[in-house]
Amino acid sequence: MITGRIVSRRRRLVWGIFGWSGLLLLLLPFLLTGRLDLVEYRGLDWLHRHFPDKSRLSRDIVIVYIDQKSIDAFRREMNIGWPWPRDFYGRVVQFLAAAGVRAIVFDATYSEPSVFANDYNDDQAFAEAMTASGRVFQTLMFHEQPKAEGASVDEAVLDRLKARGIAYEYQGGPRPAEYQDVTPPIAPLEEASWGLGVINIEPEADGVVRRLRPLVFFRDKVFTTLALSIYLKINNEEKIVQIDEGLQASDILLPLDDRGKVLIKYYGGPGTYEEINFAAVIQSAAQIEMGRKPLVPPEKLQDKIVFIGAKAAALYDLRSTPVADALPGVEIHAAFLNNLMAGDFLRRASRPVRGLLTAALLLATLGAAVLTRSVWTGAVLSLALAGLYLAGGVLAFRHNLWLDLVSPVGGQAGVFILAGLINYYGEGREKRAVRGAFGRYLSPQVVAEVLEKPELLTLGGSRRVMTAFFSDLAGFTTISESLSPEDLVNLLNRYLSQMTKIILDQGGTLDKFEGDAIMAFWGAPLDQPDHALRACLAALDQQAAMAEFRAQVVADGLPELHVRMGLNTGPMIVGNMGSEERFDYTVMGDAVNLASRLEGANKAYGSWIMISQSTYEEVKDRVEVRELDLLRVKGKTEPIRVYELLARAGGLSPQKSQVRDAFLAGLTLYREMDFVQAEAAFLQALALDARDGPAQTYVERCRIYRKNPPPPDWDRCFTMTTK
Repeated sequence: MITGRIVSRRRRLVWGIFGWSGLLLLLLPFLLTGRLDLVEYRGLDWLHRHFPDKSRLSRDIVIVYIDQKSIDAFRREMNIGWPWPRDFYGRVVQFLAAAGVRAIVFDATYSEPSVFANDYNDDQAFAEAMTASGRVFQTLMFHEQPKAEGASVDEAVLDRLKARGIAYEYQGGPRPAEYQDVTPPIAPLEEASWGLGVINIEPEADGVVRRLRPLVFFRDKVFTTLALSIYLKINNEEKIVQIDEGLQASDILLPLDDRGKVLIKYYGGPGTYEEINFAAVIQSAAQIEMGRKPLVPPEKLQDKIVFIGAKAAALYDLRSTPVADALPGVEIHAAFLNNLMAGDFLRRASRPVRGLLTAALLLATLGAAVLTRSVWTGAVLSLALAGLYLAGGVLAFRHNLWLDLVSPVGGQAGVFILAGLINYYGEGREKRAVRGAFGRYLSPQVVAEVLEKPELLTLGGSRRVMTAFFSDLAGFTTISESLSPEDLVNLLNRYLSQMTKIILDQGGTLDKFEGDAIMAFWGAPLDQPDHALRACLAALDQQAAMAEFRAQVVADGLPELHVRMGLNTGPMIVGNMGSEERFDYTVMGDAVNLASRLEGANKAYGSWIMISQSTYEEVKDRVEVRELDLLRVKGKTEPIRVYELLARAGGLSPQKSQVRDAFLAGLTLYREMDFVQAEAAFLQALALDARDGPAQTYVERCRIYRKNPPPPDWDRCFTMTTK
C-alpha cells in the first residue's frame, strides 16, 4: 500500500524552474559584468587552437626572422656578435626593395644610435636605404606615465611626431586611451620611414595576448597600431572615423569592444606565415652582387608585405597567445594585418545574447535532467546538449562570432546537482516510498521498471488481458488448531516466504495474503506478453518447492501439507483501487473470480493445479496438462473446459504419462455414457498411481451414474454448487 502520490512531471518541472531561476540569478551578475571573462578566454583559446580558419589566411605576408641561426652564422662567419651593425638592415631593405615588395616593416624601435656609430655612419646607411626604398615602416612605443626626468623625448622630436598622427574624427564609441610619453625611433630613421606604427601589446590578466588597441591618443593626436598603419598606407587612406559600431577606414569597419580594443583572429601557431632566415637574405644580397643565384629568389617576394622581427629567445620578443605559449610578437602584428586585409574580424556576442544563450542551455539541461526517469538518460541528454552547444560555438566562431563556452557548459554541472537534489528530495522520496511498499509485492527488476513509469501506479484502473493466480493450503484449518500462535506464525512465514519468492522470480505481482491463501497476477504493472506461461511455471515451481517443504513439516511431526492452485487468463481491471490517501494495487473482474473458483474446484477433483481453457490456449505448447472436465462454476451458466497442469513441456515422467493416457481414455468413454468401460479405464490409471485424485473422482462418478444414469439430454458438464 502506498501512502503518497508519485511526483508528476509538471511538479518536478516547476521545482526545477524555481531552482534554475535561483541559479541563473547567481550566475548572471558574473556574466553581465564580465567577471567570468578570464574563464571564457580559455574557451576562445580552445577555438583558436583547434578550429583556425585557414581559408582567410593571407599569402601576401612574409616574415624575415632574426633567429638564433642568423646570430650564430654572423658570429661564426663574420665574427660579428649581437647587436648587429644597422647597415645589415640597410642591405636587407635594398634587397627587398629590389624584389618589389609592397612594404617593409621593422618590428623594433631603434630609439638609440647604433653602437657602431663612432666607427662609421651606420645609422645613416640604414636611413639612406630606407629613403631609397620608400616602403619602410618604423615603430613607436607609448607609455601610460611620463618617463623619468631626463629621459623624456625632445620637444622638437615630439612636434615632428605630431605631424605623423592620422586624421581622426570621433562620432561615438569608447574613446582611445591617452598616453603620456613615447619612445620614437632616432631622427634619421623616423624621417626616412614611410610610416610609423604603435607596437604596444597589452596582455590580459592571465598574460595572454588576445586583443590590440588600434588607436592611441598622444598630445591631441591619434596614432594607429602597426598593422593598421600599414593597412591605411597601402590603401592610400589618410583618415579614420570612429562610430558606435567601431572604426571606419577605407572599405572596412573594425569592431571595437567596450574598452576600445579589437580581438585578434589568429590563423595558426608558429610557422603560419612564410618565414625567411635573416642571414639567408644577407647572403642572397651578396650572391646577387657576385652574379650568383641567390638563396632567396627575389621574385618570390614581389608584392609581399615583409615583416622583420625577432625570433631568438635571447631577444625577449616571445608572447603567450591563444595559439602558442611562446609566439614571436611580430606574428601578432602579422595576424592583425591579415584580419584587416581580409576584412575578417572576430566579434564577441553581446552580453544580453550571451546571457540568454546561457539561460536557454541551462534550462534545457534542467529539463533533460529533471523530466527523464533515468539519471543516465539525463546525463546523456545533457552531454548531447553540451555537444550541440559547443558545435554551435565552433560554427559561430568560423563565422567570426565568439560565444561564451566555458560558463554555459560548466554551469550544466550546477544544474545537474540541482536536478539531483530535486529528484532526491522530491521524486527520490516518493521512489523510496514506492520501493519500500512495492518491494514486498514485486521483484526488484519489476520495481525498477515501475519507478521509471510511476504513472502506472496512479489512482484508477485500466483494462487488459492478464493471468490471475489463487492458492490455498488444503486442511490448514485443522493443522492450525494443533499449533500454538507462535508456531503457526512461524510455519506460515516459512511457507509464504518460499511461495512469494517463486512468484516474484517469475515476474509476478503479489496482490495479497489472506491467512494461508495467496493472490497474485501477471501482466501488470508491466506488459508481459507471456503472462500465462509465467503464471503456470510459477505454479509448477511452487508445487516442486512444496514437496520439499512438506517433507520438512512431516519431520516436525505435523500432517502433510498440500496446496491447491487456480489460474485463469482473461480481461481484468488492474490499478490502484481505493482513496487518494490509501489504496491497493490490485485486479478485479469476472476473470479474477474464475481463477478463485478454479482454486476451490481442485477439491472436487483431487487435483492440485487447475487452469482454464483460456490459459491452456496460451501455454499448450510449453506445458503438459490433462483435461479434467467441462465445469460450470457457482454463479455461472456457461461451462468452461478445465485442465490439470502437470509439468513443463517434456517434463512428464513415463508413469505419469501412462496415468494421463488411461485417464483421458476413461474421460472419452465417460462422455459417451459408457460408464462400465470408463470405470475400468480410470481403475487402470489408479493401478499406475493409487493417489491420482482425478481418477478417484471419476471412479466414484461412474459408480453413481451406473446406478442412477443421467438423463438423455445430459450436457456432460459438472456443476459446482459451492465456491
